[in-house]
Amino acid sequence: MTSEPLSAREREAWRSALVLADSLRSLVSGVVTPATGLSSADYLVLNRLNDAPESRVSGLKALAAKLNWSASRLSHQLKRMGARGLVERVYEEGTGQVTMTATPMAEQTMRVATALHNEAVRRYFLSVATDEELQVVIDLAKRIQAQRTGQGDPRN
Repeated sequence: MTSEPLSAREREAWRSALVLADSLRSLVSGVVTPATGLSSADYLVLNRLNDAPESRVSGLKALAAKLNWSASRLSHQLKRMGARGLVERVYEEGTGQVTMTATPMAEQTMRVATALHNEAVRRYFLSVATDEELQVVIDLAKRIQAQRTGQGDPRN
């Protein structure tokens, strides 16, 4: 399979998207991690668990899908987090599924982490983007996610 090389503008746009994502992740983690000990991956998992009723999600694949991760990646992450007392995993005998729950320690840590995260997102991203730029980012993310999940282009 051969394809046309990316144009200079296309390369710049792609590299800019990567720099944007990497820079924001690094800046926000640079605030959250030193104060809480949570890695970026820890925060993502706990954030999803905290959004669920009783901070609990059943089914490894269901949680992995919400994170856009593979089940294998999530399983490894949960093992590390479990060893640090952040999550509990219970295997349901009847269904064979695993239920993941944020521990009370994780919930307490997340209260601090969420406040720091929100402040860092405002400082490093929201304060430097216009309302129009934010809408472009939102719309583009929706179109890419729809394409990824096979739901077509939401512009149609």
